[in-house]
Amino acid sequence: MHVVIVGGGKVGSHLAKVLAGQGTDVALIEENEQRCELLAEEMKAAKVRLICGDGDEPYVLDEADVRGANAVVAVTGHDEDNLVVTLLGKREYGVPMTIARINNPANAWLFTETFGVDRSVSNTSMIVDMLDSCIERGECAL
Repeated sequence: MHVVIVGGGKVGSHLAKVLAGQGTDVALIEENEQRCELLAEEMKAAKVRLICGDGDEPYVLDEADVRGANAVVAVTGHDEDNLVVTLLGKREYGVPMTIARINNPANAWLFTETFGVDRSVSNTSMIVDMLDSCIERGECAL
């Protein structure tokens, strides 16, 4: 299995290491040069291919072999970048599975199949749902 992850922050770098540890072929794309330098040895040790560049750019996605990917995961800190990555992955490259991180819950309505997103993840929404569920069951004191 080949997975392309765009965004080398905490979420992306940890995800890359976990997947690589499970035997997945992982390409991690990070735009920030300083962050790339910090990740270089860590990703090399984890057997993750690190690509320094803008994941919104097709030539960078080509370098990551997105055309051969089973999944593209967009976990940058910017919703607009995550949408561009998934849209390119799905529409231009025909990637079977696209997953995008939602940073601002107000943008959740955009993260749909129309914009190339198969699955989306919002930490804020998940925590709110957990709290609502806890309150409904009477398991948390407020």
